[in-house]
Amino acid sequence: MSERDELTAMVNEQAERQFRELLTPEAMEQASTGQWLPTLWQQMEDAGWPSALVAEGQGGVGLPSSAAFDVVRLSGHWGVPLPLAETMAGRGLWTAVGGDPDLVADRPVLLGVGAQAHAPALRLDGESSLSGETGSVTFGDAPGALLLVQAHMRDDAHALVLLDVQKLAPRSVRALSFEAQCAFSLGSVLVPTDYCQPWDVRDPRALQAVGAVLRSVQMVGAMQRCLALGLQYAQEREQFGRPISRFTPVQDMLVEAAAEVSAAVNAASLAVDHWRSAPTPEGVFAAAVAKSRCGEAAGKVAAFIHQVHGAMGFTQEHVLHQFTRRLWAWRDEFGTEAYWNHQIGTRVCAADGHSLWPMLTAL
Repeated sequence: MSERDELTAMVNEQAERQFRELLTPEAMEQASTGQWLPTLWQQMEDAGWPSALVAEGQGGVGLPSSAAFDVVRLSGHWGVPLPLAETMAGRGLWTAVGGDPDLVADRPVLLGVGAQAHAPALRLDGESSLSGETGSVTFGDAPGALLLVQAHMRDDAHALVLLDVQKLAPRSVRALSFEAQCAFSLGSVLVPTDYCQPWDVRDPRALQAVGAVLRSVQMVGAMQRCLALGLQYAQEREQFGRPISRFTPVQDMLVEAAAEVSAAVNAASLAVDHWRSAPTPEGVFAAAVAKSRCGEAAGKVAAFIHQVHGAMGFTQEHVLHQFTRRLWAWRDEFGTEAYWNHQIGTRVCAADGHSLWPMLTAL
């Protein structure tokens, strides 16, 4: 085992142990009401997970992306009801482009993707203002910062903009998951120079691609948990004098669910391999493939595992809905399957229309 693999295994063990201890049924029940959990968030801060992708020299943990994204996967596996994944990525991106670490320290960082806000006069040499309304932001009730990407006025480059959530006007948005969803009105919000950093990307979907990778990895973790729950229930539940796992239709559903999980793992792994602080065109393409494939798998796995559980899996008391509801919500966040499939098709057609397979195998 390589040194990096040993580090990943050690981080995996530590994160899993802590998530298991902290995410008690009582904590999950409280989170299901949509409440922000400050005590649980502080416990995550104390463990250092939100700063996992921040370099040690900037006050972070400095984990390699492979180890950090395994924590993201486990956050999906255990249903962490916090913007942990977004904060890990947000702090990592902000500090990587030269942003002041103190501006994102000790508070959640949300990703404002799909924003309608536009600032054609956004400058880096003085205060600028943003106007408009963002798209739906998950955990919009968290007392933290909102990270947006905006086009730079001088060329095709972009800038990362940091806003204080508590200074914005939220509008509640309905969602499938338990977490609060808010859109924010930006009524000529002033952005000081320190809160705006140039980002060396040319694709306006770069930040959305970052979020797509996060949700893909989280969906993998949640699907793995659903599959484990389905296997356990099928072995414990008896019908006609034997476990239902002995019945061929149930076996078929579990096998198909396992195949979907395996495909999702591979797609998400490719996207993680292309993780960069400034996503490349190949990285955006890998994110598109991952989000599309993981979203498709999430729908099928949730359906199969609910069929295995029957009516029991739909009850409030059973833990299954904690993960399937998140899967259904995560499929839509940071771009649906249809959206990313369209982006994939556009890129293929822009080439010669016959390059899909070479593009996939090149990842």
